Amino acid sequence: MSRIINTHSGTARCSQLTEAEVYDKVITMEEAVKMVHDGDGLFWGGFGYQRAPIAFAHELVRQKKRNLTIYTCGSEIDIEIMVGAYVLSRLEIAFVAIEALGLANNVRRRVAEGAIEIEDYSNLAMAMRFLGGALNVPFMPIRTLMGTDIVNKSRYRGDKKLKVIDCPFTGQKVCLVPSVQPEFSIVHVQRVDKNGNAQIDGIVGEDLEGSRCGKKLIVLAEEIVGEEEIRHSPSRTAIPAMYVHHIVVLPFVAHPMQCHNYYDYDLEHLMMFHKMTKTEEGWQEYLDEYILGVDNHFEYLNIVGWERLHSLRAKRPWGY
Repeated sequence: MSRIINTHSGTARCSQLTEAEVYDKVITMEEAVKMVHDGDGLFWGGFGYQRAPIAFAHELVRQKKRNLTIYTCGSEIDIEIMVGAYVLSRLEIAFVAIEALGLANNVRRRVAEGAIEIEDYSNLAMAMRFLGGALNVPFMPIRTLMGTDIVNKSRYRGDKKLKVIDCPFTGQKVCLVPSVQPEFSIVHVQRVDKNGNAQIDGIVGEDLEGSRCGKKLIVLAEEIVGEEEIRHSPSRTAIPAMYVHHIVVLPFVAHPMQCHNYYDYDLEHLMMFHKMTKTEEGWQEYLDEYILGVDNHFEYLNIVGWERLHSLRAKRPWGY
């Protein structure tokens, strides 16, 4: 089996693939984030606790990106981090919270300050918007919003949020939502080969549609594997190489969230984060220690501690 294995020091070991073959699309996290310009829009992958691109959020903060728009169905600590550090100026989203722990404290504060705008949709409506972007059509029809306050109370929507029309075929009312085609799609996967064929284990969420709606796709992978491993289980290849522009390979990309078949969520760290973000002073302390106080993802992992990280490793046959 040919694969790249990340070590604690951040170096990589290659068994059979040549360096030229391996690094055709692979770039560092720092290089990937530098491509994002202030004011850009990003599809943000993952689903709840699963495969959240936390390491990418940390680097956006370290590089002091500003005025970004995130499009996602629902995210948690990653959104809290970016909103808290004033990276984002707009969210188009279905929900944000830290499930089982409580409300999103940083988001609540920044909304109260007027520092961020939030455009809310249902989960299905957001998924349809991503599908529309992937299909390269300007809007998508959806009936599940009919009868909701999102449609029927004008104060909940602007002129460009949605439209209700008479269906040209049946005459029935139907809601149209605008498609999303942001500058980048950011998706975290379990494994990828040198060409960019990416496999996702467990919950996929909206990442199939979202990976195809952005103008460029950056895949964050826990490991890079040989082509023969991808061919051995092709049904797990959720994102074909033709969609992938760049690959970033790092371990524990989602920490303190989880990555199915690789590691569980770090409940102790999540509880600490949620407690600290109850106050602005506590959030700034977390920000200074875990994000701005380190130079890169591996330094962050060093602070968390490798003994702790390895204790989170998935135990077969379970995926957590």
